Amino acid sequence: MRRTIAPVILLLLLTAGCTHSGGSSLELASVPCLPPGLNAQFFSWPVVGFEPVTLVTEGGDDVEAAWVLYRRGGASIAAIWTRSDLVAVDPHPDTDEPYWVDGALVTDADDNVLRSSPDGFCRWRRHAEGA
Repeated sequence: MRRTIAPVILLLLLTAGCTHSGGSSLELASVPCLPPGLNAQFFSWPVVGFEPVTLVTEGGDDVEAAWVLYRRGGASIAAIWTRSDLVAVDPHPDTDEPYWVDGALVTDADDNVLRSSPDGFCRWRRHAEGA
């Protein structure tokens, strides 16, 4: 009886060790790049606000997007998402501090207009007031 229990316990331990990874490279690869000073933990915060918005490309095409407000305790972070891209992040939505935009996704002339095709990858900059 002991001989059959030991292999079963070993198999269970190995299986448990293989199924729980503390942050596999696959999980990390699916997290979008973020502005300096932010980490991806806020993606696990409760969503307390959601509003569909329409963005426009430099070619004049409409793009469906969403404004999402994440909150945990006294901290809030707002983000604008298209289907697959994180376009803007505001780590302090309750202040006048400029939010971050990904310059690879928005035009240089107007931070509120999406590029027709991305210009590089992960080029965060502060939103230009009046842009």
